[in-house]
Amino acid sequence: MNCTKIKSSYKSRDGIHSVSYHVWFPEGKVRGVIQISHGMCEYVMRYYDFAEYLAAHGFLVCGNDHLGHGGSVNSEDELGYFSAENGWQNVVADLHTLTKIIKKNYPDVPYFMFGHSMGSFMARAYCIKYGYELDGAVFCGTSGGVKGIEGMLAFIEGLKKLYGDKYRSSLVDNIAFGAYNRKIPDNTTPYDWISRDADIVDKYSRDSRCTFIFTLNGFENLMKALWYVSGDRWYKSFRKELPVLLIAGDADPVGGYGKGVERVYDKMLANGCNVRLKLYSGARHELVNETNRGEVYKDVLDYFIQLLPEKQRLYEK
Repeated sequence: MNCTKIKSSYKSRDGIHSVSYHVWFPEGKVRGVIQISHGMCEYVMRYYDFAEYLAAHGFLVCGNDHLGHGGSVNSEDELGYFSAENGWQNVVADLHTLTKIIKKNYPDVPYFMFGHSMGSFMARAYCIKYGYELDGAVFCGTSGGVKGIEGMLAFIEGLKKLYGDKYRSSLVDNIAFGAYNRKIPDNTTPYDWISRDADIVDKYSRDSRCTFIFTLNGFENLMKALWYVSGDRWYKSFRKELPVLLIAGDADPVGGYGKGVERVYDKMLANGCNVRLKLYSGARHELVNETNRGEVYKDVLDYFIQLLPEKQRLYEK
């Protein structure tokens, strides 16, 4: 697919790091912008094919590597570490900085957010503080919350006092993800739960920017962000008219095999939100890397197209 791509950076809200970001430009007129908020233990260039697909249909696509991920670290020792204070809030603020950069050059086109997994937690938090910036959002592979999160946070706090917040605990990692392969027969790697595509799983398992263990700081901020977007206040504060599409696989453990995502959908409906839901049969966690990703790509594209003003729905290069 033909599109122009650039890479650049900007200063993080933490005042220390440079945040790496990428932009894919369509060949013709920009009909809308789609900003990607990537998941835990990955980076935005893993969305290259998806971004190219959207750009081929007239959308400018952008995305940054979150703090503690990809190109937004000063060394590999910082992978999985957000910041000493306000970690997940800094991630959300960094998302907004990218929005401002793109809107400076494209102020008059619809602007959308696509958030996956941990990135969906950040995108959901973004919608509370900066929802006025958006014309629609897709939350992919999100979670309906985790039982016992208060106890887990207390446990992490105790470990921090003993080892410091940069400590990587295999025990915490196993508690968080150890059961994710449980329903997958004949699994061959710790990461089979992400996709049915063996090539994707193999590539992921060989990528050091994906297979690292989060620091205690990272886990703490991940759980605090999820706690925030799972609370009643989040649902009540959500901008009711903002169109949202929830998508997930019904074999995705992060979304409780569809049940957690349905819980988010039901709570959003109960609070008057403009929300839709689609679950994909048999699909695991990374929908844009699944064996049915062509279907997912088209569904996301069609959703954003129908949110465009009528005159922009027909794309001409």
